[in-house]
Amino acid sequence: MSQRREIETRLALYEDLSGILGAMRSFALAELRKVGKREATQQQLVQNLSAALNDVTFALPPLEKPDYDVWLLFGSVRGFCGSFNEDVLRCWQENADQQQPVILIGERLYDLLPVNPMIERVAGANGGLDAAATIERILPAIAELRQQHRGAPGLIACFRDEHGARSQRLLPAANERPAAAGYPPDIFASPVETAAGIAEHYLFHQLLAILLRSIRVENHMRLMQMENALSHLDEGGDELMRQRNRLRQEEIVEEIELMTSGKTIAL
Repeated sequence: MSQRREIETRLALYEDLSGILGAMRSFALAELRKVGKREATQQQLVQNLSAALNDVTFALPPLEKPDYDVWLLFGSVRGFCGSFNEDVLRCWQENADQQQPVILIGERLYDLLPVNPMIERVAGANGGLDAAATIERILPAIAELRQQHRGAPGLIACFRDEHGARSQRLLPAANERPAAAGYPPDIFASPVETAAGIAEHYLFHQLLAILLRSIRVENHMRLMQMENALSHLDEGGDELMRQRNRLRQEEIVEEIELMTSGKTIAL
């Protein structure tokens, strides 16, 4: 009897865990759908800004080879997303000079690296709704690192997409100059000020597009984790139910044998 009760206790625990995991799966699925729609719009905005920046590159200073790079590592705030953060960290370790400044975005990355004066930490985004606020925290961190280091800085983002972790250079921006036969756009403000403003907006929305993609992939990996965990719980629960039924049948047989032998048993 005690063994059957232990199994029933474990079944109750499995049921509670299934409820928790089911709620986490639903949250990840809802966030995945919301971020997916917003990401598509954001990508279109980045393309439009890229075209606008291309039209005014004649007013931008010439591209210079950076003296060093600032690396942005896009991690997660929450866990249960598989190797998401470890993949980003591994990509950075394989491709970056470890002496270059780094900005960790997302609290789950903090514990993966020791404290280092070259590493800045920025709170990440829980979802798409606070993604823009996260970019507003990243930009001052980049500016602060620029003040701490001499020379022309570059900027590289390291993030996880559908095919794995990868890096992307953001600065210097590789925009092509307009063709010689083209005409510059008609603008009322100073071309230099206009070009600088477009470049600033382009960087902001490019970072936002990367962060939204990172959040989408993170939630997709979390969804897969939850579904796998629920599948294992279902299999374990079915096995426990079979064990419980078998034990109950053995108890019934034992009770019948005791009754037929003229003895009684206290239930």
